Amino acid sequence: MKIRAFKLVLLLLAVSSASCTTDVVEPSAEANPAASVEANPEPSVKAAAPIQIAQYPSAPHEDQAGNLWFGTAFHGLVRYDGEKFETFTTEDGLGSNMIRGMIEIEDGTLWIATGGGLTKYDGKNFTTLTGYAAIGDPPNAVWENAKELQFELWDVMLDRKDQLWISTMAGAFRRDGTTLVPHLLPAMDLEHEFQFTSKMVYEIFEDKDGVLWFCTDGSGVIRDDGKTQTTYTTKDGLCSDFVCSMVQDPRGDYWFGTANGGVSHFDGSSFTTHFRNEEYSESMGWGRFMGVHLDSTGSVWFGAAGPVRGAYKYDGKSFEFFTKKDGLGDGHIPSISEDRKGNVWFGTSAGVYRYDGKEFVNFTRD
Repeated sequence: MKIRAFKLVLLLLAVSSASCTTDVVEPSAEANPAASVEANPEPSVKAAAPIQIAQYPSAPHEDQAGNLWFGTAFHGLVRYDGEKFETFTTEDGLGSNMIRGMIEIEDGTLWIATGGGLTKYDGKNFTTLTGYAAIGDPPNAVWENAKELQFELWDVMLDRKDQLWISTMAGAFRRDGTTLVPHLLPAMDLEHEFQFTSKMVYEIFEDKDGVLWFCTDGSGVIRDDGKTQTTYTTKDGLCSDFVCSMVQDPRGDYWFGTANGGVSHFDGSSFTTHFRNEEYSESMGWGRFMGVHLDSTGSVWFGAAGPVRGAYKYDGKSFEFFTKKDGLGDGHIPSISEDRKGNVWFGTSAGVYRYDGKEFVNFTRD
């Protein structure tokens, strides 16, 4: 795909160059009145821009019925049933119109991480959980707003024991019946820099051995095997202590996307850094990678959310980089997913894109 697109660009450039260097003498308008009409044709009508899913859409979740669900930053949840789009908002029962993640459990129930709490969709109604167990005394000033921050969800996951977990700005919580109970992470009580809050957890990941990993805002990544918690930070070789997402590849190695340091690879004994920009950005550091995804073929995808724009694919041997010239668009990529047909989807600031292994297509409302 990349080679074909590059050749096409070269072909167009070659044609353009040839037309620019060819000397053609045109008759004057005075000598040929008809030429004045041809020289000043009617202005062409510019094609209308495609209607994107939303301003900042996520990569979709495909449910058991084949519906595609797109989260948005400001406009709620969008469902596509193969024929039409339908939007759900707080007016329908969502905790917030800011959607950051979702999962589907065996009975078809959707659990949705919103900026206003954990919302459940049973196929008919949306309801938002409000029962939180006490989180204890606030350890520092930021915790004066702890009760509000616990409703600021960043992700939701289901472990192999069917235990539901949420990541919030107030830490990690697990669902116990109708109550959300805090999961204590002592390492986060230590003084550290943070971008949002000192207790924030971006994502919770369960590895092949059932061990939980907590990606944090400033405390690195915390490994919890149920008995012992081990913290990995830049002191151990992690490229940044602001860890947004992670996956485990078929070899058992771990990949971490960070908010400002690029990507870290951990083989169980040491870290290596990838995709670190040469120049530092005030807003995105050495490189922001919030979307990391393991596809069904075993390849790992990394969505660049700035300053570089595009997606990297690692097939276990080498990296391949896809950008606008490959059809991916020119937006930042904070989310990546995959449907049952093996198509890889990208939620970007320029719209949603689908990749079938050969080409990228901008998926729109048109």
